[in-house]
Amino acid sequence: MHHTLSKFLKLSSSLFFFLFLYSCQQNDKPLSEDYLKADKEFRERLAKGRDHYLKLVGLHPLVSGTNFFGASQDNNIQLTSADIPPTIGVIEFSDDDILFTASDSVEIRTVNQDSLVSQMAYEFDTFPNSPMLKYKHLEWQVIKRAEEYFLRVKDQNSKIAKTFKGFEAYPLKSKYVVIADYRPFEKSKTEDVNTQLGTAQQMDFKGILSFELNGMGYELSVGEGGFLIVGDLTNDETTYGGGRYLYVDLPQNNGKVTIDFNRLYNPPCVYSEFTTCPLPPAQNILPLKILAGEKYKRL
Repeated sequence: MHHTLSKFLKLSSSLFFFLFLYSCQQNDKPLSEDYLKADKEFRERLAKGRDHYLKLVGLHPLVSGTNFFGASQDNNIQLTSADIPPTIGVIEFSDDDILFTASDSVEIRTVNQDSLVSQMAYEFDTFPNSPMLKYKHLEWQVIKRAEEYFLRVKDQNSKIAKTFKGFEAYPLKSKYVVIADYRPFEKSKTEDVNTQLGTAQQMDFKGILSFELNGMGYELSVGEGGFLIVGDLTNDETTYGGGRYLYVDLPQNNGKVTIDFNRLYNPPCVYSEFTTCPLPPAQNILPLKILAGEKYKRL
């Protein structure tokens, strides 16, 4: 699983200055102006990537058979967004296919092409996410998570998205920028990782990152694209109980990798209950407090 933010966050890794960071990893030396500038740009990309999740207003399980949805309480799925029809349409779900049909006189369009849609069949191989459809300010898509199907709904008029100002964060410290040794696996290892929905999600891990922090040695399993899910002893205290996320820039083979714990960020489920988030695998729950990155409290 990689949420929408990955496109924004992976860009930041190339901005690090390897030699400078190596000299800083053991002592909490002042961070350079270049580092501070790069961090500010990272925060701006992070804020833009969150807009999608902040506008989510529903995550509804689909049942076998017909799934009517709209404002009416007579529907299988009742939506509470303003200015929507009693029934927008129906999703017919079976073991063989998934078919959306719009209600009569309800104008449905695709989000990307803005073309009219009266009926759409979803191919199973297009998941985990189907094309997104819309009615005025309301958007939705069918998603697959851990062999279960959901209708995920987004409202472009979301008040939360308009008022959200971000999360508190720990002060930036150079001691939390460490240089790790990367040991790739011969083949990616697939592991079931728990999610906040109480389901299991398969993740592919590329290798191991070994590093020192506060004079002690630790290891983290790193996923595809340099994706890390990290737990530590601040979880459930000052940071989210389900861990935090981070991206690193991986070499093709064995080599040095910069891990910047200052850039630990909250997963999507911290700012929206209608998301699906993998939790840290057991080996990535570190037995120390990482006083860096985003906290749980909102600004």
